[in-house]
Formats: sequence, structure tokens, C-alpha cells
Amino acid sequence: MARARAGPPAIDTDRTNIVIRHARVVTRVFIFSLALSWAGTPTPVPAQDNTVAQLKELQDLRQEVDRKKAELRRELRLLKGVLGEEPRDELMALADGSIGGMTAEELAAELRILREEIDRLRQAMARERLTAEDARFDIQGNTRSRLEWGDTDFSSGDADVRQLLRTKVRITGNPRHDTRVIVEVQDSRVWGSEFGPSDASGDQVDFHLAYAELQEVFGKPLRLRLGRQELVYGGRRLLGPGNWGNTPRAYDAMVLRLGESNWVDGFTAKLDEKGTIDRNLFGVWSHLRLAPGHHAGPYLLVEQDKNAGGERLLRLTGGTRFTGSTTGETGHLFGYDLEGALQTGEEGDQDVFAWMGVATVRYHGPSWTQPELRLGVDLYSGDGTAGDGDQEAFDNLFGNRHTFLGFMDLFKALPNDTDNGGLMDVRLAGEMSASKTVRVGLHLHNFVLVEDTVGDKALGQEADAVVTWDYNEVTEYHWGGSIFVPGDGMKLRSGGEDPAFKTWMQLLVRF
Repeated sequence: MARARAGPPAIDTDRTNIVIRHARVVTRVFIFSLALSWAGTPTPVPAQDNTVAQLKELQDLRQEVDRKKAELRRELRLLKGVLGEEPRDELMALADGSIGGMTAEELAAELRILREEIDRLRQAMARERLTAEDARFDIQGNTRSRLEWGDTDFSSGDADVRQLLRTKVRITGNPRHDTRVIVEVQDSRVWGSEFGPSDASGDQVDFHLAYAELQEVFGKPLRLRLGRQELVYGGRRLLGPGNWGNTPRAYDAMVLRLGESNWVDGFTAKLDEKGTIDRNLFGVWSHLRLAPGHHAGPYLLVEQDKNAGGERLLRLTGGTRFTGSTTGETGHLFGYDLEGALQTGEEGDQDVFAWMGVATVRYHGPSWTQPELRLGVDLYSGDGTAGDGDQEAFDNLFGNRHTFLGFMDLFKALPNDTDNGGLMDVRLAGEMSASKTVRVGLHLHNFVLVEDTVGDKALGQEADAVVTWDYNEVTEYHWGGSIFVPGDGMKLRSGGEDPAFKTWMQLLVRF
């Protein structure tokens, strides 16, 4: 999405150089001006009677110069508060220097040079003001168009075709170095969804993001983010933005982060406001560095729905994710991603106890093709005995739907998409670069129900081929094609026996 733009650090460097140059110019101008005022004054040929008076005048001048230099030294030391470091030795040496034995003509020439330098300094300060004003605001965005064709009902017949369009414009405001405001306007639509070319209702336009962020609260490693925002954590299996969808997720939330490299977030989000029967999400998520290249992320999520009857919900999801990688001397990388979670609580009149387990190992090669292989398994518990008062099927909450479990999106929302049977996905993915701008990949899946809720556990196999082409630095083209061969369980569930197909083409342009 939005790309980082060089801002405040470059401005701080320019400000440091400007302050140093300004101090140098002020010092030299003062010393040379005093010298000119003394050397440029017409003085008759000194007589013996005036020698004592001239020596006294010279002594007074030098005392005045020394006094001003002492003041300058004190001011240079005060620069520490501005520059964040001790004044440079060259500045202190300048403050301790002298005018030497320069003549009035030499001093006048030097003064002309200094005047030119002052003019350049003024121009630099003007540029600095413009740069600082520009850095306070940053506007970025993207527009994405995707054509989807799919025949996913496992029965021969007409396919579904739709064209999706989404445009985002993000404005970032930086009124202070420790304060940030993000506003993102989003227009998401299906082609032809308007009533006609004159329809200006704007129903598809929304504020996807609108939040303020305060950093270094009370001078501590504490960050507060308040407003409409995305909640993205861990491997995004439970909390992700869902960016593949045309309307990604955002929450009215407050997030408080403590720490930097090791951190813990506490957040609360309002999912549905209905007076005294709200639906809320609370959570604590952390990121801990165990060793170089190895991390852990314990978390706890609490869902609360105060409605009565079947909609009543108080569910806790707690787990930990471990990730890491190591790279050998030859550049071959081996990594792992492990995650486990438990769910407990109450859902309507049922007691909840469910689990999830994920394991992935990967290899990344050092050659120019950047080959990568990933082998993994995803396990989500199911409920094999309906109506016993227990809910044992795992709910994948607000995770990314398209990233995992196949690009055909047949198993997006668990446990509904498997009829409470849970899911096991054994997967193998391979990717490589065909050129500097083209990357290709093949993803294979074997899906099986954990609990038999449809008459057979075998759901089928899926193969996904993907191609990404970086047309230029701001434009990307994506193509994907998928096939799903149904097993007996999917045939019983869907009522069809034919393979399912899906293909899509997507163009993304950033600005």
C-alpha cells in the first residue's frame, strides 16, 4: 500500500547543518565587523604621543572580541538541546580563533564572501520551511481492478463473472514528531452496481481508516492509537485485514502498545453498538524476541455479545505463535512457523471448547530465481456430535480468508463452511522468479474433515497457479487459476460431482 517517504530525519540533518553554518557565519561576521570598524577608520600617522591611546584602544577591542567569543561558546553548548549532540570541535575552534594579521582590504573581501554565504543561508532556511511543511502531510493511494470468473458449484453450467473495483486515498498528517493522524477514504464497488451512469448516491464510499496516534506518551515507549483502524496481528489467521476482499476490515478501536522491539498491545473494539447489548472484542497480543531470528507471540482474545438466546456469546481464544529462521553461510534459509490456540467460553446455550494447530516449514534459496518451498498442515477442530450442548468446532474469527486454505475460497469462514466438521489442510507451495519482474507459483492442497459431519471426510484436492508481473515501480499485474477435484465428502455436501474452476486477473496501480 502506502510507501514510506523520507521526512523528518532528513529535515533534522538539514537543520543541524544550518545551525552549524549559522553559528560559524555569526561568529566570523562579528569578529570581522569589529576588525573592520577598527582597521577601516581613517587614522593619521601615529605620533609618539598617541601610542599609548592606540594600544589601549586595541586592548579594549580585543577584550570585546574575547567577551563575545565567550558568549558564543556558551551558546554553542546550548546547541546540544537542539542538535541532540555536543557541538562540533570545529565550531569551538572557530569561537576560540582570532582575526590574525589581516588587512582592512582582506577583511572587506572576507565580509563580501560572508554576505553571499548569508544569502545562501537564507535560501536554505526558506527551503527548509517548505520541506517541513510538505513533510507534515503525505497523500498516497491505490486503485485496484479485478475480474473474477468462477464455476464452483461442482455442477456443469453457467459460471459467475464479476468485475470488482476498489480505490483508496490515504492522507497522513504529522503535526508533531510524536503525533500522527491517518485518514483513508475507500470506494469499493462491483461494476454495474449503480442504478445508471447518473447515480451519484455514493453508497460505496466510506472512511476505511480515521484514527489518531500518539507516540512516546509521557516520554515512555508507549503508543496510543484511537479511532477507526485495522487490527493486524501474528500470522493473520485470527486477526487480519482481509485485503483480498473488496471491503477489507476496520474496527472502531483503541490500541495501547507498550514497548518497542519487545512489545505488548492491549486493545478494545466495538463490533456492534446496540445500547446495552453491544458486541465487543477485547484483546492482548505480544511480540517477544527469544533469540536472534526467533520470536514468540502469546495472545488472548475475548469476544462478547450481550444479546440473549442463540446470539449470546462470551468466547475466549488464547494461544501462542513461534516463528524463526536461520541462514547458512551459502545463503540458504530455513524457517518455521508454529501456532496453537484454544477456544473456550459460552456460545448461546452451548459450552465452547475447540482448538487450532498450524505448522509450516520453509526453504528459500539464494540464486537469482529466489526459489521458495513451503510445506505445512493446518488443523481446526470439529464437532462430531451436534445437539449435545458442546461446541467443539473452532471459529477462525477475523482472519485473512484468501491467504490460507486455498485461493478458490471454498473454506473461508470456519466452522460454517465445513458444517462444523473442522478441517485439515496438508499443503505444499513452491514459488520462483522467472525474471526480474515476473514471479510464478504453484500451491497444492489436500482437504479432509476432522469430524465426519457429511457422510465422508474426504473433501478433495486443490491446485492454484499464480503469476505476478511488476510492470513498473507502481503497477502490478496478477493472474491466478485454480481447479478443485471433489472427494466423496464434497460430492455429498454440494450435490455435484464435477471439478470446480476459478480464474482471476487483477491490476493494481499505486500513487
